[in-house]
Amino acid sequence: MRQTLTALDTLTLLAYAAMLVGIALYHSRKIRARDDYFLAGRSMSRWPIALSMYVALFSTNTFVGVVGWVNRPEGTLWIGLQNIGMILAVPLVVRLYPGLFYRLRISTAYEYLEMRFDYRVRAMAGLLFIGARVMWMATMLYAGGLVISQMLGWTPGAGVPQGQLYAILLLGGLGMFFGLAGGMHAVIWTDVAQFFVLFGSVAAMVGLAFSLSGGPAHVLSVAVAAGKLAPPRLFSLTDDLSVVSGLCLGFIGMLSSAGTDQVILQTYLTAKSEREAKGSLWYSGFFLKPLSLIFPILGAIIFVYFHEHPQAAAPMRVPDDALAVFVLNVLPGGVRGLAIAALMSALLTSLAGGVAALTACVQVDFIQRGMKRVLSGRDAVRLGRALMFAWGVVIVSAAVMVMRLGKNNNIIQILNIVMYPFTGVLLGVFLLALLTRRANGRGALIGAAAGFLATIALP
Repeated sequence: MRQTLTALDTLTLLAYAAMLVGIALYHSRKIRARDDYFLAGRSMSRWPIALSMYVALFSTNTFVGVVGWVNRPEGTLWIGLQNIGMILAVPLVVRLYPGLFYRLRISTAYEYLEMRFDYRVRAMAGLLFIGARVMWMATMLYAGGLVISQMLGWTPGAGVPQGQLYAILLLGGLGMFFGLAGGMHAVIWTDVAQFFVLFGSVAAMVGLAFSLSGGPAHVLSVAVAAGKLAPPRLFSLTDDLSVVSGLCLGFIGMLSSAGTDQVILQTYLTAKSEREAKGSLWYSGFFLKPLSLIFPILGAIIFVYFHEHPQAAAPMRVPDDALAVFVLNVLPGGVRGLAIAALMSALLTSLAGGVAALTACVQVDFIQRGMKRVLSGRDAVRLGRALMFAWGVVIVSAAVMVMRLGKNNNIIQILNIVMYPFTGVLLGVFLLALLTRRANGRGALIGAAAGFLATIALP
């Protein structure tokens, strides 16, 4: 039976929205120069940065996609291998990136590539980042629209055939507001608040889901019988997941995002010292990233509940609907509102941080690089806000295009299709710059072009 939002759910969502708006407006008063807008005045300490990085790497792609993966007929909890791979990459990340980038006092990762090679490589890397981040955020916005449209009752069955589109437009507009209003100060502190909203709601969901599904022992026995704990093959070129591919995807993804992705680099460059920047990466990787292992577990609990209550799963259109259907049709009032707030928090902070990073890249690596004069602090902030608005429109438009891929693919699969051809090549260019002195700009460009073409040509 389809539930509706109760008065308590609505009150929870309104309180959540008021909190975020208050944080954004409060920090808008601190913006006077470009570094205030893009790097929070380089004034942050390690724990806020660590929490912000965790939330930035998380997003609805993880929340909805991992739960949806486990609810696929062949999906297993071993999707958590990606998180283990990310944790294993942390020592190498700390050794390679923050010390160098912090000492150079750069605003974007791609400034370093011009110092090491030439401007052509810097511009190429900036374009690869833009391609990767736009598609990542478009997929994230698609996932958020998929879930929120279900939760708000904006579905074809309820007489709203374009409900998912309306949800994408709503979420895109809210994400732009937080980025426009307060810059990186607002992004980081809203991330901190939303981390606790997210895990408070997840803890409540796991506890209730265990209770409704018969308890941990029963969930484990049903999940084992359904093959949800069956280990994948060690290595395979054809399976969606193997032990090697899961670990490598997480390891390479972390190595790439921490050093070549402006979203993460821009976050830890807000640190007030090099020591704080390194500390934030250690804290985020070793203390916070293991928390992500709870999401495959939540997916298995929801699978068991639907397995034993098939009528409750009837509204599911695709496996990625599992979380939304469970929240809306199974959870009680109040907890339902908290869960919706958690989903929105995962999306909005990632969207605001991503738009800020795209804006910094375009403004610093392309526009100001070609200008003969240095923009004043006020002009730089105005230009940044105009670019943020433009990027918001682009991302919303791309999310509408991703909707077509969602008919036949899980969110995790969509990311593999639209994002990783960019990030793998970008990582290769940075490792070439960091680990060898023999490479030159021309060779880096040729290698990047060949790598990108090879990646998209492989099935």
